[in-house]
Amino acid sequence: MITEKWFNGNEPNLNDVKFIRTQVFVNEQCIDEKEEFDGTDEKFNSKIVVLYDNNRPFATGRLIEINNKLFIGRVAILKQYRGLNYGKKLMETLIQKAKQLDYKEIYIHAQSYAKKFYEKCGFIAFGEEFFEANIPHLNMKIDL
Repeated sequence: MITEKWFNGNEPNLNDVKFIRTQVFVNEQCIDEKEEFDGTDEKFNSKIVVLYDNNRPFATGRLIEINNKLFIGRVAILKQYRGLNYGKKLMETLIQKAKQLDYKEIYIHAQSYAKKFYEKCGFIAFGEEFFEANIPHLNMKIDL
């Protein structure tokens, strides 16, 4: 059974979040651990969701407000769960939470290779490609 749980970024026990992000970003994408866990979650008290398969964490993403703009970030799904529509479920969950928080638009710094995925979720790319953590990214936005 798939369940979800929400956390605040300033909570002390985010082990499930750290487990998924370490597997995906640090181990697979070779992002430096200090860059991945840079204190942003705590500083901006992000809202983080984790999806569980029978109590096993397998996907996460966050909502974070910076300069009065809401961003989705750190979207990560363990390799064995990819291609099973859990990415779409994760994005729908994040978008629904943004609506509950009364936001009218959401931004994302999307890794360029994932552009089509985010477009299927309703996001539109704008601006020039840029690098973040040595990975090409695009700015994308969705109006709610």
